[in-house]
Amino acid sequence: MPSTLPDDLSTDQKYLHDMCNAISVGVCPVDLSLRNPGLMNHSRWLTTGIAFYVCMCLQRTPQINSKSLFSFIVRVYAPMWFAIKMKPSCKDGGRHVFETINKSRYMKKDLHRVVDPVIQRNGYFGHPENLLLSMITDARPHIREFGVRRIMKARKEAKPGTVRVFKVPTLNFEAEDYTSMIDWRKEPITEPPVTMKIDDETLLRFIHEVVTPIVGFSRYSCHTQAVERHIKLVTEASVAVCGKESRDGFIRVRLESQAKIPKFETKIQHKI
Repeated sequence: MPSTLPDDLSTDQKYLHDMCNAISVGVCPVDLSLRNPGLMNHSRWLTTGIAFYVCMCLQRTPQINSKSLFSFIVRVYAPMWFAIKMKPSCKDGGRHVFETINKSRYMKKDLHRVVDPVIQRNGYFGHPENLLLSMITDARPHIREFGVRRIMKARKEAKPGTVRVFKVPTLNFEAEDYTSMIDWRKEPITEPPVTMKIDDETLLRFIHEVVTPIVGFSRYSCHTQAVERHIKLVTEASVAVCGKESRDGFIRVRLESQAKIPKFETKIQHKI
């Protein structure tokens, strides 16, 4: 688990982090054992995981299935939750998918048949476009060069007026690096939309950077929670007004209004 965390963690997220640390160390502080985890919500995986944690700790002789799920939360789900929270950019999405696969390899083969199809079905950031974003911002120069060359080639081969098809590729669960999660020879390579406004000269500079390049494209999140909020807001704007400028104004005013609403540190402060 990461030692330094963002300041915007919710009460549930802090509780999950404290529980994971207590389990890893093998000692549960008294204040943590007395803390009320709250109600379980099946539509929110975080509260479901927390509730399962508490139930598991209260069992003297946990069942084998419970142990497997408990181990998965400790070793895969919770670490990846906070890894995504620490690095939420779309440029890190491909690395997160690989890390999820890598962390889940400890399981037995029969459990792989359950987990792997879920990762495959949700492996959107294993798409070549998203992997290229990770590659051109990689710390390794040869990986950056490989990514930039692929984008430059995709630009030359792009056909104007054709519909860009986005399909989740077949993931290689035995890959040793995120760059080899897919078969580049079989997958159609198209340029990531967020790099289309970057000119060739600027893009080539990514190769010769001494340190990890600063992101030269718009900031987009790699986790669905933030994306779903934006989709909801854009939908509301489309229903309320017409035209690109009107929608943009509606969204900016709504965000500015939301920023002025008082923030509460805990859920209990909402109660009168």
